[in-house]
Amino acid sequence: MSALLAGKTVLVTGASRGIGAAIAQAMSAEGAQVAITYRTRATEAQAVADACTGEVLVLPLEVGDRGSVEAAFDTLVSLWGGVDVLVNNAGYLHQMQFSEIDDAEWQRTLDINLKGVFLCTQVAEHCFRNKCEAAIINITSVGGQMGGTKAPHYAAAKAGVISMTKSAARLLAPARVNAIAPGFIKTDMYEQIIAETDVSEILADIPLGRVGLPHNVADAAVFLASEKASYITGHVLNVNGGLYLGA
Repeated sequence: MSALLAGKTVLVTGASRGIGAAIAQAMSAEGAQVAITYRTRATEAQAVADACTGEVLVLPLEVGDRGSVEAAFDTLVSLWGGVDVLVNNAGYLHQMQFSEIDDAEWQRTLDINLKGVFLCTQVAEHCFRNKCEAAIINITSVGGQMGGTKAPHYAAAKAGVISMTKSAARLLAPARVNAIAPGFIKTDMYEQIIAETDVSEILADIPLGRVGLPHNVADAAVFLASEKASYITGHVLNVNGGLYLGA
């Protein structure tokens, strides 16, 4: 069987750990050249790169800063001729009571989770090697669909990502733009959540009765990046065990 992403160039934001790391490794295993980006965890990002099977780049990237975004894509264009697949995965979550969210926390949450998606998407459009074959995958959250009582600022940002996905699917066509909405996935972010929540309460709300793993999201990302998803755009793929079943 041929690799699903052979010959593709991929940039994954926030790929030093968790879901981003799993996506980078899965796409590398499917034949893609992968740019692994990080904000502060250079050592962890290099470890992810070392675990990949194909050609990789490790790049610093502050997704909320236009200059940093442009520099990363300039490097990708210089070395690989551009990008075929962008995965907007970088995220930030700090659970807080609604009344305790100050202006700085609100801005930081939106800069990373929403502004970062906007900037990377806008810059990537000018760096596609072939727009007809390009794909953007935005990692949103079940919180963006259901709201969030323990992190309403995070949920608001992730809801914005869903709206931006649908807008970009129209505006950037024929490039495909889709989103994945994970639920409870066993990552560092999940560990932060369960420290303040009864696990049994979480599982009771998930029809499949278990927490997901990073590779579950990575498998979905590989599918959306591949030609197997060539007629899918503007879609939000739920990878959350049925936590969100929609209307």
